[in-house]
Amino acid sequence: MSFQQLAKDVLENDLCTVCGACQLACPPGVIGFDGLTPVLTEPAWTESDCGTCGDCLDVCPGADPQTPRSEERLFGRTRAPEERWTGIFSEVLAGHSLAPSVYESSASGGSLTTLLQTALLALDVDVVLSMGRDPDEPWRAAPAIVRDPAELTETAQSTYQLAPYLGALRQVMDEEPDARVALTGVACHIQAMRKLQGMHTEAGRWARDHVVLMLEPACSSSTRPEGTRAVIEQRALVPAESVVRLRYREGDYPGDIAIGTDDGERHIVPFWQAVRDFAGNKTHRCLSCGDWMSGLADVSVSDGDPNIFAASVHRSEHTKHGRVFVRTGAGAEAVSAALAHRLLSVRPVELRGLNLGLERKRNRRASYEQADAVIPAGPIPGHREELDIVPDERWIAAPDITDPDEAAANGTARREADE
Repeated sequence: MSFQQLAKDVLENDLCTVCGACQLACPPGVIGFDGLTPVLTEPAWTESDCGTCGDCLDVCPGADPQTPRSEERLFGRTRAPEERWTGIFSEVLAGHSLAPSVYESSASGGSLTTLLQTALLALDVDVVLSMGRDPDEPWRAAPAIVRDPAELTETAQSTYQLAPYLGALRQVMDEEPDARVALTGVACHIQAMRKLQGMHTEAGRWARDHVVLMLEPACSSSTRPEGTRAVIEQRALVPAESVVRLRYREGDYPGDIAIGTDDGERHIVPFWQAVRDFAGNKTHRCLSCGDWMSGLADVSVSDGDPNIFAASVHRSEHTKHGRVFVRTGAGAEAVSAALAHRLLSVRPVELRGLNLGLERKRNRRASYEQADAVIPAGPIPGHREELDIVPDERWIAAPDITDPDEAAANGTARREADE
């Protein structure tokens, strides 16, 4: 077992999630990333140097997230067929932040941001891992280590871009081994961390003892950086090098792509347009993924509006909020603390109706299953999606906008002067 085995089983089959867990778990710390690809950072390192170590492959969620094994540890059981896409949870709530700054900066009400702030303020958490931006190229996604609750408003909102992520915890583990950590991540990030917590290694023991809260947004799929660059340059018509700030869900719910440039101008690309552009910049692993949510986070959150693509065209009839799935005792404690500190508002909500992100994922997964492609394992061994496949382009068909003013507002990028 070695990095070469990871390359053979995962990288050569296009199953890498770009989660960065291999970088975190590697005992000698010789794995890094070249763009979106894991690589050995020591040129002289050979397979014999790895010896019998296979930690990079053991932690990898790319081919096998090992969801049933993690569910047994967390819940004492595995999910039932009717829980295929939602996972096991104790309750689901409609939630939103009570802090105006968090609510306004959020994509769907700020529940995740609020729970991360609560972790720092009330749960003895020292460090939060969230997705931010590269300081040198602000249009690129990059992991952010946050210690100040106020700084989390800048990492709020969804980020529809792949970037090596969990590897950012390596420095925390090495230099602050006693720090208590909370993180937010999509399904593959959570799956990797749960795998790590089940490993009998130094990194595994650290993850069990010190990663105390995991939160996740639902994920239809993510996008290569080239997808974001295409939206910037082909829709907003500005060079990516001129970007000083990028937000994916800015403004009135469900939000639009907001691009700030170094000349002080602000460019707005309709969210629905970006969703269509992103579709051509996915990896095989993202497209064939079997998870909308991992079901392994302490708390998961999805948009309260079941179809944010349609809402982007005609604006949502729903008040901005998220559907908050509470799964574990740690998740319930975080929600209770946020309520006690008057940071979060919640109310019971029924799970009903379709969610566009989930339906797109189900259909894509079914198409790969029916093609007998090399794909990652799903959360229920042997389960196959039995449905008549609706092509993804039909779920996100270009809107038929007949009103000239609405067409002008939604069909092209807008430019605004920063105030």
